[in-house]
Amino acid sequence: MKKIFLMNIVFFTMILGVSYIPVEGGSSEHLLQGFGVVISFLTILWLVSIVLKDASIIDIFWGPSFIVLGSSLIMIMDKVYSERALMILFLVILWGMRLAIHLGIRNIGHGEDFRYVEWRKEGGSNYWWFSFFRVFLLQGALATLVGVSIYFGYLNETFLSYIEVFFGSTLFFIGIAWESISDIQLKKFRKDPKNKGKICKAGLWKYSRHPNYFGDLVVWTSIFTFSISSNNILIILGSSLSPLIMGMIFYYITGPILDQAMIKSRPEYKEYMKQSNSLFPKFK
Repeated sequence: MKKIFLMNIVFFTMILGVSYIPVEGGSSEHLLQGFGVVISFLTILWLVSIVLKDASIIDIFWGPSFIVLGSSLIMIMDKVYSERALMILFLVILWGMRLAIHLGIRNIGHGEDFRYVEWRKEGGSNYWWFSFFRVFLLQGALATLVGVSIYFGYLNETFLSYIEVFFGSTLFFIGIAWESISDIQLKKFRKDPKNKGKICKAGLWKYSRHPNYFGDLVVWTSIFTFSISSNNILIILGSSLSPLIMGMIFYYITGPILDQAMIKSRPEYKEYMKQSNSLFPKFK
């Protein structure tokens, strides 16, 4: 529990630090208010999870958390008439809704995910409140940190050129296509009874162990590109935190957790790990 509280404190400190980056047109209150809206949204979701006895519903609402952040910031920062802000929010909505629909179809009706089942066992009778800090508050902080490119993108006051729209949108759709195709390929692989107990190495999964995460990383890199044209280096550097943090989460936290779970159920997965990269595609 101490570790969870420490992680929350670290993430809150990072959000506070980012919010106080001195950028013209920005305010320390804006990002903090957006964070507050996200936490309010996830607190309601936490209460629902207590009734359902299923904390893993947070997975379905991971994507929508960014939509809540982007929508709240565009109003808080008074950017509803900004073409750049509307473009960024549109792409975030597309990504968030696709992810929510995919995870909803995959998870609903299948019970609580194994990770949360283990945490529930660890928490015992106190898990109902423990889950708020370990799951909902933590993911709200992570969503806000990963979503800082939305905030800094909104602060970019330069003219939105056709080149920016083309480059950013192209990169976005490459990322979301990579993510979607890998999800479809994994679903198809698992549906075949012949593949029970086997490791998916088909399609994009032969190039990396987590191609869906790579697609996510490309998506958030595309959101970052809408800040590159800014004349303020702090906006560019601040926005770059999104793909950097997302990549670190996948490479050092989520990826290893899934890899270890796969090793337990499929010992041959160790060999697959030697042959493939975790995140970035390894083309032969």
